[in-house]
Amino acid sequence: MLFSFALILSACSQAEEDTQEYLGVIGDGKAFGYEYTVTKEQNNKFSWKIGYKGDISIIEESNANEEDLINYMYAVNDSKLVLVKLITSVSYFLIVIIIVFILFKKNRKVLKDSGIIISIFAGIAIYIAFQASFDLISLLQNTKYYYLTLTN
Repeated sequence: MLFSFALILSACSQAEEDTQEYLGVIGDGKAFGYEYTVTKEQNNKFSWKIGYKGDISIIEESNANEEDLINYMYAVNDSKLVLVKLITSVSYFLIVIIIVFILFKKNRKVLKDSGIIISIFAGIAIYIAFQASFDLISLLQNTKYYYLTLTN
């Protein structure tokens, strides 16, 4: 009981770093060769390091480019998420195909009886994979657009 009370007190107390304003890297991300790093500097200024395949540009955030920088960040982050969705749906489709192959080898009658259900599961996987691939293409085009807008 005494140990848990001490643990709660130490978790609730603030360290010196918590009470001071944080300066340094506050966010970063990478996807498909595109990358960004956001750094907080003195006087609440933000510096963005954006790049594509090693070609790095450092941009100071201003009112004129703030929206483009944020959209670039979202496009890079969303690209990673959609890639995971695409990989998951393709893996799901492959699992369905493997199950169909195993059922076909063991008993063809079971496959005939459950053909509609298997087709529905395969169709769902294909639909999600195609949707994710179109979303990924769109996001990569957006990422390229914002990168070129910010670096030119």
